[in-house]
Amino acid sequence: VFSSSRVSSFKRHLKTHTSERPHLCHLCLKTFRTVTLLRNHLNTHTGTRPYKCGDCDMAFVTSGELVRHRRYRHTHEKPFKCSMCKYASVEASKLKRHVRSHTGERPFQCALCSYASKDTYKLKRHMRTHSGEKPYECRVCHARFTQSGTMKIHVLQKHSENVPKYECPHCATIIARKSDLRVHLRNLHTYKAAEMKCRYCSSVFHERYALIQHQKTHKNEKRFKCEHCDYACKQERHMTVHVRTHTGEKPFTCLSCNKCFRQKQLLNVHFKKYHDPSFVPAVYECPKCGKGFSRWVLYE
Repeated sequence: VFSSSRVSSFKRHLKTHTSERPHLCHLCLKTFRTVTLLRNHLNTHTGTRPYKCGDCDMAFVTSGELVRHRRYRHTHEKPFKCSMCKYASVEASKLKRHVRSHTGERPFQCALCSYASKDTYKLKRHMRTHSGEKPYECRVCHARFTQSGTMKIHVLQKHSENVPKYECPHCATIIARKSDLRVHLRNLHTYKAAEMKCRYCSSVFHERYALIQHQKTHKNEKRFKCEHCDYACKQERHMTVHVRTHTGEKPFTCLSCNKCFRQKQLLNVHFKKYHDPSFVPAVYECPKCGKGFSRWVLYE
């Protein structure tokens, strides 16, 4: 629930719930909700960095970037604190994502399969498995990859004579850059005060690498068994969806036509197909006969 003592802040917040983007960039025709967002965008065209750090030579396009820089590099302030453990963050968005490790919430649902993620980045990366997009390119041989990590492994394996190697002392992972090794050590091998729970059983861990290795032992285990039939699955959320085929429960309702669905992603697909005038389905052409196909329509 959003609340503010300033009318201007409240009006600005309301715009986040609308698709209205009245402010147009005259250079690339991209549109924005607010004048501030447009101004920041124009700075990226002109190279203007009006927000200068008082403690070093860095300068930034937006005031938010400057605030984050100062907290990371100079003040080390972490104002956003978790109420359930000792975790604290420089940014509100990182705290919000962290809290989901306690609640188990995975609000970012793939519209094409049952995958759900705790943050938008992982969902965006997952969507490439459906679209086939490969945004990362090897500078040496121009091979393309869906993930930056896969590209780095490729560089090490195929072009290693020109690339320094850094070996993790804990798990023998080979990493191309020293900065990436530091990130790897911090994310996977550093003791965390907060308990990290196994998604499949009651085990808890304080090191992410140990958690990952443990969860691999559950890889082919189907712990959740249906009371009504022989169906079994690995994750509880999949069982929750399956049980609705027996109960007939359809908790997701389309606000446009009141049709109900068992799964949120089915509702999302329905809304795109029947109620979203801007939706344009991806079309794939058969190389032999020239017919176009999509998940939605057959094109002659």
